[in-house]
Amino acid sequence: MKAKVKAAVFIGNGKPFEIREFPVPEVGYGAIIAKVRMSTICGSDLHTWKGKRKMAGPVILGHEILGEIKELGRGIKTDVMGKPLNVGDRITWTIMVNCGRCYYCCIKQIPQKCINLYKYGHETCTDPPHLNGGLAEYIYIKEGTGVFKVPDELSDEEVTPINCALATMVNGLETIGIGINENVVIQGAGLLGIYTISLLKELGAGKIISIDINDYRLKIAEEFGTDCIINSSDYSSDKIIREIKNLTNGYGADLVIEVSGNPAVIPQGIGMLCMGGRYLIAGSVFPEANFTLDGNLVTTKMVTIKGIHNYNTGHLGEALRFMVRVHKKYPFKKIIEYKFSLNEIDEAFNISARQKALRVAVIP
Repeated sequence: MKAKVKAAVFIGNGKPFEIREFPVPEVGYGAIIAKVRMSTICGSDLHTWKGKRKMAGPVILGHEILGEIKELGRGIKTDVMGKPLNVGDRITWTIMVNCGRCYYCCIKQIPQKCINLYKYGHETCTDPPHLNGGLAEYIYIKEGTGVFKVPDELSDEEVTPINCALATMVNGLETIGIGINENVVIQGAGLLGIYTISLLKELGAGKIISIDINDYRLKIAEEFGTDCIINSSDYSSDKIIREIKNLTNGYGADLVIEVSGNPAVIPQGIGMLCMGGRYLIAGSVFPEANFTLDGNLVTTKMVTIKGIHNYNTGHLGEALRFMVRVHKKYPFKKIIEYKFSLNEIDEAFNISARQKALRVAVIP
């Protein structure tokens, strides 16, 4: 194994990434050292890059990662499903490591909010083991991470983004609930929205309506099977609400899902709901994502509002099983349209920020 490996280090908003070398650490008990086969740039990576989210110290970004095992630590022989792990196997894993012992892990059953949480692509790389993000040649996967062996029938492109976007929406729909033939509006046609379309269709939802300001993304939403598309830049807020009611027999949507990353659309989304409707917020994941709601509207419409963030290990397992079941049914291979090397990382982020692709991949 190499003595030192390269990583692209984020050092601050507006500054070019720095390509630095780090030593490959000794593999600890229950840990894994993996070669990064592919990492994709998530919307939350862009939030950090744009300065919307603050990081403590230099960071190796990237948490949507597919790896290939190079070294297994003592005590780890299988993945969380009991499948044998060997050097050379492709793996995906949870975005976080949780302690499994604290109040949030054990009592609230939201391990992604663990008091002792460790998140790949979010921690400083100043401290050992340094290699904790996807924008690097190698990554150190800590003991306690939920690791899954990747089935042979899935490509790198199909699997890499699922350990953030797809697993998050598996959690979201489980949390908010979806009934047979319920009408759903998805505010945002980025990758969270696209995955949501395929999940809803498999769960038996009724009419699915996708809203965005980006015609390119709305076209992809159509290819994934959404029933109606609306470019919100062409309509006033009131007109969009009227259009949603027209498309739902005058009642409004049973469920509206915010995955746009724009908190300004939330009041509009509440207005789209039918009486007793449900609203899921999943895209506003940066500080000061403020909005104003009419409390009377929320009360008299008897609206349920729920926020979700990330997922637990079981959600990632279901995301992987879902992809095995339906990967030939939907055009998942269209999700990644650009691939860059580690040395081209600044260009990769610039392309991603232009929203001309659902995901941009980096192959170290």
